[in-house]
Formats: sequence, C-alpha cells, structure tokens
Amino acid sequence: MNRFARLALAMRFTMPFTIHAALGVFALYPSPIPAKEAAAPTRAPEPHAPVDVPGATKPATGSGHPADTSQAAMEASSVLKSMEHELKRSMDSLRIKGRPKPYFLSYLLWDVESHHMQASLGSCEMSDGDRQHLVDADLRVGNYDEDNSNFQGGIVFGPRLRLPLPQENDTTLLRLSLWAATDAKFKVAVEQLAQKRAFLANHSGRDSLPDFSRQKVLKRYRVEPPTPPDTAKTARLGKELSGYLAGFPWLLESRVGFQYFYTTFYYVDSEGARFIETVKENTLIVALFTQAKDGAPLWDYLRVSTRDSLPIGDGAVGFAALKDSLNPILKRLDYLRSAAPLANYRGPVLFSGTAAGELLNKALLAPQAHLREPAGTGSEPNFMVSLAGRKLFPSEVTVIDTPSMVAWQGRALFGHYLLDQQGQPAEDIKLVQDGRVKDFLMGKVPVLKAKGHTSNGHWRYGGGFPGVALLRSSKPMADADLRTRLASMGADEGTGYGLIVSKVVDDDAFKLLRHPLAVQLAVTDGLDGRGSFSLTPPCEVDMLDSRTGKVTPVRGLAFPSIDTKSLRDIAAVGDMPYLHEPQASFSILCPSLLFSLLDLKGSRSTQPRLPLLP
Repeated sequence: MNRFARLALAMRFTMPFTIHAALGVFALYPSPIPAKEAAAPTRAPEPHAPVDVPGATKPATGSGHPADTSQAAMEASSVLKSMEHELKRSMDSLRIKGRPKPYFLSYLLWDVESHHMQASLGSCEMSDGDRQHLVDADLRVGNYDEDNSNFQGGIVFGPRLRLPLPQENDTTLLRLSLWAATDAKFKVAVEQLAQKRAFLANHSGRDSLPDFSRQKVLKRYRVEPPTPPDTAKTARLGKELSGYLAGFPWLLESRVGFQYFYTTFYYVDSEGARFIETVKENTLIVALFTQAKDGAPLWDYLRVSTRDSLPIGDGAVGFAALKDSLNPILKRLDYLRSAAPLANYRGPVLFSGTAAGELLNKALLAPQAHLREPAGTGSEPNFMVSLAGRKLFPSEVTVIDTPSMVAWQGRALFGHYLLDQQGQPAEDIKLVQDGRVKDFLMGKVPVLKAKGHTSNGHWRYGGGFPGVALLRSSKPMADADLRTRLASMGADEGTGYGLIVSKVVDDDAFKLLRHPLAVQLAVTDGLDGRGSFSLTPPCEVDMLDSRTGKVTPVRGLAFPSIDTKSLRDIAAVGDMPYLHEPQASFSILCPSLLFSLLDLKGSRSTQPRLPLLP
C-alpha cells in the first residue's frame, strides 16, 4: 500500500460515491455542469510553484519550508474556486422535504504527486511516477448540538464507495465529482441523524457534549515548490545497493526502495475557512529478510527519510556511506541466524533509539485518535479521557506537542504544520505535566466540556493527531548511566542481565518484503483495549550482562499487551532525545526510557524448515 493509501486509511477514508445507474441513486439537485460540457478538453494542471510575496517571513536556512500567506495567491487557485463554488451550491440547494438541511460542509482535497523505485538482486524492478486525487467531505445535518456524527449502530443503506477524482486539476471534472460525492453524503447523513435520534430516544446515559463547535475562521496559503528526484540516480543507486546485498547468499530477500511524495492540501468549509498547504517526503529504505537455523524469520532495515530534498548518490545517501551503514545490520542478522532464541523474560528493559518514540506513540498518542466515543450499542467512554488530571507517568515526566517546531538539529520535521485539517491554528500544548494527563489532541469536536470548547489545532487524518511530540524529564540521566543502572537492576531481579530494545518494526520497510514468511511479522495496530496497548515486534534487542557489561544481540521475543500502569514503572529517563517519525506523518523526540519491570514473551509458533537448496 502506498503512502497516500495509508494516509487515506488513517483518515478512515470511506467517501460515498454516487453511481446513478448501477446503484439506483438519484441526485437531489442538478449536476453543476450540463452533460455536453462534461467532456470538455482536459486543462493543464494547476502549477504548484509558490507566489513570491515581498517581506514574507521564511524559516531559517535548512528548515526547507518557505511560507506565503498571500490572499491573492489563494484567490488565483482554480481548484479552490471550484471547491468553493460547489460548497456554496450544496449549502444553498441540498434539501429533502421534511428533513434537516446541512448546517456545515467542508472539503479537504488531496493532490498527491509521487515517484516510486524498487530494486532487488542488482535489477531495478520498478521506477515510475503517479498522481492521485482524493477528497474528504465532512457534511453535517442538524445543528451544532446534535448532528449525524458521533453515532455508531443501526443500518444506513446507501453508497459507501471510495471517491476517485480526476488525476489532473481539471475543474470541470472536479466539480462533477464533488457534486456526486456531496449528494450521496447528504442522503446518508440524513438517514444517520434519524437513526441516531431514534436510538437516543430509547436509551439513557448519553453525554451532554455538543457534536461540533464553531471556532476561528482563518485563511492561509503556504506552498513550497516540488523537488522531484533524479529518477536515473535513484534507479542507479537501487541497482548498486541491491547488487551489493545479492553477495550475501544467506539473505533470503533484500530489497531497496525509494519513495517521493509531494502532497498539496486544499481545504474549504462553510464557515469561511480556507487553506492551501504542501508537504514533501523523500525516503530511502533497505529491507533485509532471512531465517535462523531453526527456521524463525528474521529481518531488519535501514531507513533514511527527510522532508527536505534527499541528495541521492551523494554524502550520507551515497553508495559508500549506505554500504557502511548496512554492514553492522548485516553482521547482526548473520549472528542471530545461529543464536538460540531467548525464552520468556521478566525484568528491567531499556527502550532506546526509535523504540522509545514508538512506545510513547502507542501508549499516549495513538489512543487519542478517537477521544469522543460515539453513541450506540456497545460504545463506552474513551479510557484516555478518563485519565484527565490523573497520574500516568512518573512525576518528573512532561510530554508536550509542538507543531510550531520547524526543524531539529537542522533537519526539517514532518510534524511541523500551521493549520490542522479543520483549518484551525496549530497550538503547542502540554499533554502530560509532572506525570499527570493535562490536555489532549483535539479538533472542533468537543471532548471534555459542553461549553467553551476550544480546538487546539490537532485534528488531522480523521482524528486527534500529533505534530512534534517531545518527552522530557526534570531528572534526566546520561545514556551510559542508564545502562549501568540497567545492569544493576538485572542483577537485583535475578536474571543476571537486562534487555535493550532499540528498534521496532517499520511499516514502510515491512511492506517492501515479498517473501511469504514475512506474514509472520505482521504489524499490530497498537490498540489492545481499555487501559492497555501493544507494541510492534522488536527488530533489534540486545542483552546487557550485569556482571561483564557485554552486549549481545538476542532474538525470539515479542511484547504482550502492556498495561498503562506500567508507565509508572519508568525508573529513569535519558538526556538525549532520539527522532522517530512513523510513516513520515508526525515527529516524536523521545529520550531513552528505563523500565524497572516488563514482560516479553518467547515465540511458541512452529517454524518452517529452511530451504533445501541455498
């Protein structure tokens, strides 16, 4: 699944699509374009180059995000004009006699230009570009206090197909697509509200929160020019790297991938908010897969990802530098092929590197995607919201989310943004202060109080979503001291060693693999239930001997469901943050985290035999 499809999935993208003949769904209001105009010649795509505004504030060199807040630039956008026209027409004309009319409508259009390269065994298997458009329409009927949202249960008959849009920014086709989507969305929304009201009339225990809220109305234009990769260089590097890896016959699979995404977001809503913003991604991934001598699947990866341009073939992403980065990973995998798997473990665990950030993500950030639990059969209050004001971490821990942070150590951050996907300004907030839950990632949907709800600009990809999350401690320790303490805790526990987890599964790298045994490494969603979470299987785990201080790679371990109470067992926090950017959609800066006690389980599954022929 490519990046755009994954982000669409993160938005819970189920756009309705009106198919008049096949589904028998008929429009409630006329098509915006007469039939004879629907076949108009395709227009040239709208240029993405930013408009230069004298005196515009730009971030410091290296941050890579030129800003342009020109009102004239937004008004010149033919795409935004088409969206505004259809939005106004829908709000004025969408009606069903005796049924509530729309009180709010927004369109968020994704225009994604991409390039993908994949290479294996010295050959370039794929090198091509693509362009996709999708739209998320949020249509609400009723009023701010009670509308068709925040409800599950009942059956709504109607079209629920994903909506494709024309590949180019052709305004004629765009308006037709928006018209069809809005028409179908309105029919479904009217039915949803009717079923919701019927349910609430026959059930007690509903919350007193409004379903939606009015917030600030802003207009912003911030576009940076595309920087498409040199496709010849990426293909050549893929061939060189995969050819080098082909020289390791014990590798059952080795693949090199590169992906470039240039996404332009267009947003309009019926309250008057407007914005155009762009995001870029350049990512190089090397995925390695093999089997241990007992048949257990083993894999590891190398990832280089940046929001800035990636100088393929030069410096840190040149063939020589990447080969040097891969050699320790190859050496580790080769060692693990002969190592015996570790049995079940209970004892101290040190999370370091990207594993520390992933733990913070699954424990605190990911559960905030759906803070407002919908009314309906089986629904229950969100566990994270129930922790408001209560202890979650040790008292010295504070977690903030700072989407205003443009760069870290000269590197542009994926989590930096100005407006969320409801057009609200991104605010820096304290999620945890002195160990207690203080705030949440919120948009325009009220979560905590019925009156005075204020969005903090964290509604992205269909729910509460972080920008740049940063964990820090008032009593930090150097990483060397953390390892010394880990060894001491291992001796006290009686295990004689402690574990260091430094890398967990990367979804992008995992999806590069084609080997049939890779399905055993399937990634979990990280959400187990109320008060618990799951971590993806660790990729790199080391055993620190308490007596000698020797560090040895180990395999065969996975995390069971972790209770959030375990977060209080964080005995120490490091002083140096590590950057973790899951799927290049947000950023986490988290130092090492030392737990006094955690469980890891050994693998009990029957393993397939090694191939008969090497």
